[in-house]
Amino acid sequence: NRASISVLHELRGGPMASIEDIGIDLGSSNVIIAERGKGVIFNEPAVLAVNHATRNIISMGQEAYQMTGREPTGITVMRPLQKGTIQDFDLLSLMLNYFVMRVVGRQLFNRPRALMSISATSNEIEKRQLILRMLGAGARRTQLIERPLAAALGANISINEVTGRMVVDIGGATTDIAVISSGEIMARSILDTGGDAFTEALIRYIRLKHNLLIGWRSAEDLKSAIGTVDVQDQNTLTLPTAGRNLVSGLPRQADITSQECAEAAEEPLHALIEGLHSVIEHIPAELANDVFDEGILLTGGGAQMRALREVIEREMQIPVYVAEHPQEAIALGCAKVLERPGEYARILGDGRRAR
Repeated sequence: NRASISVLHELRGGPMASIEDIGIDLGSSNVIIAERGKGVIFNEPAVLAVNHATRNIISMGQEAYQMTGREPTGITVMRPLQKGTIQDFDLLSLMLNYFVMRVVGRQLFNRPRALMSISATSNEIEKRQLILRMLGAGARRTQLIERPLAAALGANISINEVTGRMVVDIGGATTDIAVISSGEIMARSILDTGGDAFTEALIRYIRLKHNLLIGWRSAEDLKSAIGTVDVQDQNTLTLPTAGRNLVSGLPRQADITSQECAEAAEEPLHALIEGLHSVIEHIPAELANDVFDEGILLTGGGAQMRALREVIEREMQIPVYVAEHPQEAIALGCAKVLERPGEYARILGDGRRAR
């Protein structure tokens, strides 16, 4: 591993207050950690600022995210986990180690257990290596759980009932669609359409319509402030947005409307709804009937997009609900399993023997 770990040195001074067992959502956009019995205690962007030449890590988390679009020459702000796949395992491991150490500290005794949810596309070798890195980060034991199961539990859905429930976790890079029954995933599809796809679509739309190139953070801010996915929404909002004029090359500002945001979102929204249709088409009739009766649960940061619930409900003709804390649902679900490990023992992954 050639990546510098000097950024970890600040954590070696002394142990923090005793931390109970922790649940970890290792996502492509954010790393979220919840403590058993206390809720979410850590939430930062899953990004690093890395020096090209030396492979030194300049910063991580929120500090690195603030550099996005403003990186000095030779510095790259990157996500080690993209599109649901690990792009740089060494950097991902260091980032996870750093974040967990910030929460756990250097405890010699009473080291917490950890339950972690990572991308379904990670292979077994990567999963095992991440479990081993957790040992170095201060966890005495690490187990794995499937993301849809953790998301359902974090939204206070009982997953052990025979009744089928559909969970749609809209992350940054991917959307994980699953139908759960009797504590098992009966059907599943992972789309490469997540919150990032809506951001990228907005950047493309503004470039084509306004000849204006805006940065990733500007697009994210625009999406959060006035963005909607409903082209039928009559409540039009406007936000001035600055970027670079593609004709003159000079800075310019344009007034972007919520209606334009909805038009930009049409393609990724269509892909999302098609994915929902596909999963329902491939489940038994009884489970499809359960989904129709119980509705669709939305979790993940992307579930907070304005009017998304209403549009899916209108298109699918099925009730749609958003978790109370959608972005935190997976981490909260992991922490809930740690409260009652015996009850949920059968749903844990192959990490259960890790020490």
